[in-house]
Amino acid sequence: MSKTTPSPYFRGTLTPLANADFRNLLISNTLWWQAMWMEMIVVGWLVLELTNSAFDVAFVGFCRSAPLLITGFIAGPLADRLGRIRVILLSQGISLAVLAIVCALILLERITYTHFLVASVFMGTTWSFSWTARRALIPDLIGKDRTVDAMMLEGFTQNISRVLGPFSSGLLFATLGAKGCYVTLLIISLCSFVIVFLVKAPTHIPQQNLISPLQRMIDGLRYVTRNQAILGSLLITVAMNFLTFPFQALLPVFTRDILQQGPFELGLLGASNGVGAFFGLYALNKLRRRFSRGWIFTIGSALQSLCLLLFAFGSTLPLSITVSGSIIPFAFPLSIVLLILAGTGQSAFGVMQSSIILLAASDDMRDRAMGTLVLAIGTGPLGQLQIGKLAEMFGAPLALGLQTSAAVVIVLTIAAALPGFRARLE
Repeated sequence: MSKTTPSPYFRGTLTPLANADFRNLLISNTLWWQAMWMEMIVVGWLVLELTNSAFDVAFVGFCRSAPLLITGFIAGPLADRLGRIRVILLSQGISLAVLAIVCALILLERITYTHFLVASVFMGTTWSFSWTARRALIPDLIGKDRTVDAMMLEGFTQNISRVLGPFSSGLLFATLGAKGCYVTLLIISLCSFVIVFLVKAPTHIPQQNLISPLQRMIDGLRYVTRNQAILGSLLITVAMNFLTFPFQALLPVFTRDILQQGPFELGLLGASNGVGAFFGLYALNKLRRRFSRGWIFTIGSALQSLCLLLFAFGSTLPLSITVSGSIIPFAFPLSIVLLILAGTGQSAFGVMQSSIILLAASDDMRDRAMGTLVLAIGTGPLGQLQIGKLAEMFGAPLALGLQTSAAVVIVLTIAAALPGFRARLE
């Protein structure tokens, strides 16, 4: 573990910031998330413009997430063997090259739907490796006793990127077009990549055993099924990624076809979730000393799903309001409010998801436990295909309503069935 020098400026939740390596990792992570949110917004809009198909928009999201079903088996063992910093640099270097190629195709006006599909596969693959290593590296830098504080700080900066990413991409798209958007996110990604070189992690000792990556992952799955705290986190992650989070894929459809708005308004809707997450972090900092992490994780997940259920049908309301002589559909400001409320639940999900696993897993099983989390996240592509097909058949509001209502029931059922998940972790 690298040294954290006591500082009069960084106390309480801010204590991890006294560690220079953690600060550099946090800055890199913030820029990394910023680029990801920007790309998701602009790709969703471009694909909708190219194909006019809700299913095609969802299928791009599927291609981004599908690799997680495979990489989840090897992300943890690879970090064990090569070292977390090396995995971060390798995966982000590849994603940077892919972004550069897509940016060049857009500048040359040669981009096609197929290009987005292929790029999404590469971006999803590199994301899974980088995300696993970035999260597993945190206890190495600041110790397990400060892991939740570190995750709170990352949640705060991630929420900044969740607001600035969609908003800036919508603004850039409306003013400079896709070209300006992609050049900007390429520069941001490059800065994130360079900053990783400043992170000095503890010396990595490669694993010397001869156990295959597959066997190591199987051992990891057996380990997490015997630990109710980790198991509950994984099962709720599956439910949320399969049923709730696919709403992101349909956000361009809701914006253009349901709410009758443009790319700038798409950016506003995308940023609303991040705005709500700031309120959620404030509440989370108060509640985490009174309630178990499992309960906070459960309530946050159920709240987000419920708010998105209301968003699905609230977006169809025919009412309108008049502002400065202009008629604005009431459904649009209502949608912003509901997405802000959904973001409060999202913050609890994002912070506690990894915190529970990092704290409950032993040091030698940490990478493998995080690898199983990637597998759980990897159920998302199936949910994206399902919601895309449902949207084609019954419309986006009903598709999202069906999935989020099921998510509320399943999340609460999982928490009720696992007392070890609801218990406090020390």
